[in-house]
Amino acid sequence: MGEGPGVRSFLGELLTSGVASSAVALGGSADRISWELAAGEARPRVPATARTRFDYASLTKPFIATLALVLDDAGVLPLSIQLGEVWPEVDPRLCRRPLSALLRHRAGLAAWYPLYHDCESRDDVLDTLLDPSLLGTRAGTYSDLDYILWGLAAERVTGKPLEVLLRTRVLAPLGLSDVEPSPGKRKDVAQSFMDTAKEARLAKGLGLDVPPLPPPPIGLPQDGNARFLIGLGAGRMTGHVGLFGRARDLWTFAAEWLSPGKLLKPEAVTAALGGGGSFALGWWRRTLRGSAGPALSPSSFGHTGFAGNSLWIDPEARRIFVLLASRSDPSCDINRWRRRFHALASTTIRSEEAS
Repeated sequence: MGEGPGVRSFLGELLTSGVASSAVALGGSADRISWELAAGEARPRVPATARTRFDYASLTKPFIATLALVLDDAGVLPLSIQLGEVWPEVDPRLCRRPLSALLRHRAGLAAWYPLYHDCESRDDVLDTLLDPSLLGTRAGTYSDLDYILWGLAAERVTGKPLEVLLRTRVLAPLGLSDVEPSPGKRKDVAQSFMDTAKEARLAKGLGLDVPPLPPPPIGLPQDGNARFLIGLGAGRMTGHVGLFGRARDLWTFAAEWLSPGKLLKPEAVTAALGGGGSFALGWWRRTLRGSAGPALSPSSFGHTGFAGNSLWIDPEARRIFVLLASRSDPSCDINRWRRRFHALASTTIRSEEAS
């Protein structure tokens, strides 16, 4: 495995800039990891290592999309099922939307809402998500609510908790035993130092006064809605966030999308990545000014997490790029760092392949 000295310097700059307190970077192909480097402290006086697990945050969404493909293939929960078949009382504008629309952010749901502000129970959460006031957003608007609602639909139709479905149908078949929802205060889990001040600002834009929550206890998601739903006893994860894991776990997961066959069928991956708009099923499409940048090919797909994480897959170059970080500064332009990482990592891998 290569050393990636340029990437090591990059990680040092990422930490000294105050963007993150710890980070792990990985580059490779579907067949091998070229390098994997760690920097910073996972928690005070505990160095981060390649085995450190981070809050995946919204990197949970591609895992949920993978579960959806598996359940669709098994005939357990077809992607074509309309939301009205799951909840007959749903607003007519949402009634005929297929479940796949949620996973492509095309259902018209609002981008975000602080469920912990005015909900007191799981039933309240569902009522809020199905309320017409949250509908009418332009199709193609990135929405956490889409994935929360898909998770509730999966639980309702199958009668099983989301985390059980994900563990038995996706994580176990891929050998991802170190990926789990909300692991708690384990020694290998990186600490998050971010509160939910950004959520408070988003809520203010909705006309709501929502005080920020403090940084989460170790092993719980930074996301406010996730912490609230977990506190309701709704399981240890939701459809939009909740998983924790290592960089190489993401590499294993990404390799299945790059070279499907162990869990996913090639034709299902092709269909999931097809279509137009900013989003494939479970993934962002590459843009020059987003987190991917010009170093990745136009067909690249990936996802990021607000807690500081990034996973991108370049099918033309047959490469996988992972940058996990415990983000410290929620206001910085972290995508600028991600684009720089992809440019540096691509050059590093090409140099190693040529030597």
